[in-house]
Formats: sequence, structure tokens, C-alpha cells
Amino acid sequence: MTEIDVETAEPLFRRTVQALAAGDPAAAALLPDLERFPDYGPGWLAVGDVLLRAERREAALIALRRAVRAAPQSRDAAHRLGQCLIALGQRDAAIATFRHALTCDPRAAETWYSLGLALQDGQHHAEASDAYRSAVRARPSFHEAALNLGIALQEQGRMEEALDAYATAFRSRPESFGRIAQALVSGRAGALWLRPEALRDILAARVSA
Repeated sequence: MTEIDVETAEPLFRRTVQALAAGDPAAAALLPDLERFPDYGPGWLAVGDVLLRAERREAALIALRRAVRAAPQSRDAAHRLGQCLIALGQRDAAIATFRHALTCDPRAAETWYSLGLALQDGQHHAEASDAYRSAVRARPSFHEAALNLGIALQEQGRMEEALDAYATAFRSRPESFGRIAQALVSGRAGALWLRPEALRDILAARVSA
């Protein structure tokens, strides 16, 4: 890796990101100059991020791969690359990338959650539930991870564990009760409460247990 002239690279990448975010045609003229700094990971991550937000996914993929190549131990770069791969429909590559990101930071709740979503989308419910559980362990108030953990467990027919996960989601966000009730009804292995109050009481009891 060559030594980086950060004082020159940083403002150049910043101007490029600002131009891309604003939809300024001047960004096209700035992009070739970035090639002088192939190893400036933070800059390529910022460029990839703004391109991904603009749904310019193929261009984002190039930038984010450069970010990871420049900083292979950057959890942020690997996570964002995984999200780009998901957006491009490359689920298996995304899963491998999220797993790499977790070797950089095993306590990254957002990355565990992204891994869980990718696995769940591929119908790998047991692995997805493990990923969601790790996300909740890293951040106990992570509502979406707890909710999806309940769904993944329910898909495996593990209803008692699913109810515990739903109770965790309910504790962190009581207003999500309707989503929990809907998940319980619509899952492959589901249950129907004729009285919503009864389900609410069950979740509340598990929260306080």
C-alpha cells in the first residue's frame, strides 16, 4: 500500500461526495482524480455510500470494493459492501461479506441484523435466528432484531422461544403490538388469539418474568 497524501485526498473526496449528493454534473469531472488515491479507504467508503443511496449500485459496488481492499479490517466498509451486494441481488456474496465484517467487530449489532435478514431471505431460518439473537445480545433494545428473531423461530416451529423474542420486542416498543400479532397469525407455524388482550397479557407476563 502506498503512502496516502491525506491532506490532498480528503478534500477531493469530500468535494466529490458533496457533488454526487447534490446531483451536480461536476462530479463526473472529479471522479477520475480519485484514481490517484486507490488506498484511501474512508474516501471510497463515503463515495460508495452516496452512490448506493442514489441507487447507482454498480458504481457503488466498485467504490465499496475499493474501500474494503484499502481497509480490510473496516467493519463499516464491509457492512456497506454487503448491503450493496444485497441491493444487487447477490445474496450469497453479501452473506460472506457480512460474515467478514463480523470478524472485524463481533459486537456489531447492525451487521448481525443485516446477516440475519440475508439468511432469512434465503430461508435459512435457523442460521438467521442465531444472527438475530447475536444482534439482540449486542444491543438488548434492538427492536427489529427481536421481532425478526421471533419470526425466524416461529418459522422453525419453536413457538415458546418465538414468544420470548416477541416479548423482548414488545418490551422495547409496546406500540409494535399490532405487528407482533400479525406475525403470529401469518407465520407458517402460527397461532390465533381471538382476544388481543390475552396475547398482550402473555407478552407482558414474559417481559416481567
